[in-house]
Amino acid sequence: MTVHDISHLDALWDTASSVAEGAVNVNPAEAFVLGASILLHDAAMSLAAYPGGLTEVRTTMAWKDAVARLALASEESGNEKFDVEDPPAEIIQRIVPDVLRRLHAERAEELAEQAWRTADGSQVYLVEDSELRRFYGPTIGQIAHSHWWSIHKLEQEFSGDLGALANRTLNRIDRIKLACLLRVADALHLDSRRAPRFLRAITNPSGISALHWAFQERLARPHIELDAMVFTTGQPFGKEDAEAWWLAYDTLNAVDRELRDVDLLLQGRNREVLKARRIKGAGSPEILARSVQTRGWRPVDARLQVSDVPRIVENLGGSKLYGNDPTVALRELIQNAADAVQARRRYQKRAADWGLITIGLVPEGDEVWLVVEDNGIGMSEYVLTGPLLDFGTSFWRSPQAMEEFPGLMASGMHAIGRFGIGFFSIFMLGPIVRVYSRRCDRGQDTGNLLEFRDGTSSRPILSPAPGAPVPIDGGTRIEVLLKNHPHRAGGLLHVNSYTKEALSLAKLVGAVAPNLDIATEIIVQEGTETVARPGDWLKISDLDLVRRLNPTGGRTDGDATKSDRALMKTISGIDGQVFGRAYISPSRYSFSADGGWITISGLRAGRLHNVEGILLGEATTAARDIAQPLATKEALSRWASEQASLIAASVKDEERQARAAEVVLECGGDIGDLKFIKWGADWLSTDEFSEKLGSVREITISFDGEFDYDEDQDSVHPKEFRDDFRTSEDISVVLKHDGAISRCNNSSWPRSITGLPKWSDSNVAEYTRNLIRQAWREHIEENEEERVVGKVGYSDIIRRVNVFQNTHETENNDFEIF
Repeated sequence: MTVHDISHLDALWDTASSVAEGAVNVNPAEAFVLGASILLHDAAMSLAAYPGGLTEVRTTMAWKDAVARLALASEESGNEKFDVEDPPAEIIQRIVPDVLRRLHAERAEELAEQAWRTADGSQVYLVEDSELRRFYGPTIGQIAHSHWWSIHKLEQEFSGDLGALANRTLNRIDRIKLACLLRVADALHLDSRRAPRFLRAITNPSGISALHWAFQERLARPHIELDAMVFTTGQPFGKEDAEAWWLAYDTLNAVDRELRDVDLLLQGRNREVLKARRIKGAGSPEILARSVQTRGWRPVDARLQVSDVPRIVENLGGSKLYGNDPTVALRELIQNAADAVQARRRYQKRAADWGLITIGLVPEGDEVWLVVEDNGIGMSEYVLTGPLLDFGTSFWRSPQAMEEFPGLMASGMHAIGRFGIGFFSIFMLGPIVRVYSRRCDRGQDTGNLLEFRDGTSSRPILSPAPGAPVPIDGGTRIEVLLKNHPHRAGGLLHVNSYTKEALSLAKLVGAVAPNLDIATEIIVQEGTETVARPGDWLKISDLDLVRRLNPTGGRTDGDATKSDRALMKTISGIDGQVFGRAYISPSRYSFSADGGWITISGLRAGRLHNVEGILLGEATTAARDIAQPLATKEALSRWASEQASLIAASVKDEERQARAAEVVLECGGDIGDLKFIKWGADWLSTDEFSEKLGSVREITISFDGEFDYDEDQDSVHPKEFRDDFRTSEDISVVLKHDGAISRCNNSSWPRSITGLPKWSDSNVAEYTRNLIRQAWREHIEENEEERVVGKVGYSDIIRRVNVFQNTHETENNDFEIF
């Protein structure tokens, strides 16, 4: 930001004297400790603080976390990946300042006792006197470190004074007093000494740093009026510097809070109190502008704000985002539990299949509570009352996560939650919520309960929960009183409005989290019932997987037969990476509600079409109702070609084979022996169609599928058409079927990865045209004409079709199929 050199350290002593101004005294021993603490508090903001230099810094957890966090952000934003073990130079340049800033306060605690080795092998210290270094060194380090502590931690850590150094002095060290002087002096040093104008011209800072320089270089040395510290300016802020003025306003408000907190702490401990207890003008832009002046504009706090936070949370974290689907809230609760278990696996180096999520419906009179419990990493009071309730901010991707759990990001933690809104979907189920939690590495007496008694419209209540129902080994338990009975219409277990029968909780959980890598169990009268185990979706029978995905009965058009399920195969890359387990099952209807699921980290997201089973995917929306499959072009192509071979061998329905051919081609596969075109009454495969082409000079094809009744053209009754229409033997039919597997925003998948162009008709239509071109050696004329395509009794049925004519004599040579 601004200057951190020796001039800043000298200025802190002067600033501390100003804010105390006769109200606080320090004895000689305290002066030594305070002076050393001032000198060391920011000294670690440099590589020189590390005897091993950058090499030593790169061994720290802070470095590994920062690299991992940046790599994850880069990957999620679509940028080029980099090696986290050996990042490129430009990445190192970005990371070093951030890591040093994060570590500097902690490192400052060691500097008073740390040794540096010279070229001749001897050791040198910052505090040369060994007796002073050994006795006062730890206290100097702690006070230097404490400028980044919370005021609450300051009070806890410095509960008593340090006695006098025997044989050298009779003076004790009031550690609280010195720590308070350091932190307020550091906060208050904001004047032009911190931002010299000439140095700014040389360094040319940018971004937020430039704003800090812009406002600090204008500020005069502060002075005291009554109990307030007053900041003034020599040069007013013009309109072009309005952003810098507002940064000054926000910064002085933060300093004001620091002064008030310190004042309360000192008063509560019956210590000497500072003469300055607040900042004049803090909290009021108009009053501050009288001393920190502006020119040509007036600071009015008219920034964008959200006045009705509960309503925003209700709308953007509930039904307005997710729709009226109560199972979404269950999915989000399971997701949060899964992230917590994954975090504990990483943090404590647990096995890859360790962890458990337990879900239950607990009756209480006429009411029912939904309970979701995990034995994951748990939440401290800070997380429970801070990041958990910070709408729109993902804790796992924040710097606070690295501070709360050092090394977690570097261990490979990849949370499912990305948007920081999932927890609030719980209020879709009911307004009364209890969150019990305890960090897994803290004692049993540190558990807490956060209660919501009226949704987001009232403040939650925090209270200690030293025992049950906090998970006994740490973790989190969430309870919500369901506003709708789960077994009644509109309840959690009624996921299908077309049936009156409610699902069991076990079936619902299996459908919501079909391939979660964490064991899930349901609370039953006898104890618990296992729903799923990590990786079992790749091992259970085809029938069991279909039932798990579609517990309400699945498809009703006869496609989900036993022979069909035998088609289910794993989709994997050459390196063995698994992308899914599924089979092609084309629907008769374009993008119907039937089909398999794309899952995100084991939780269902978007529907699949033309496919039954599971494809692994990644989220493209905050609601996670649209997802992009992760399967590569090569893996999908191999799977589709295998599907074509299996379907051709086992599926007798030739029309269904033709629809499957469209899907196979969409996936970039080879349709092999699949029937794909109907010639007269017969369905033909590639070889059969090619052979027929060798014996004809003209072929008439309908690329719009089978013929339907047309009241404008047909002179027969619709019933007669349905019962008696017969296609002419010289007419060929290509079904018109959408072969896409999913829709993602405005694009279809897998076309988005296979690179196929968007044909005017369909994949099979273009495949057919290509076969004709190769058979007739490009001597082709194609026209759209009105032709008789069949009869109903003695009446001709005429339609517009595509007519291909061979304009050149040719032999039926062998040719390559695309």
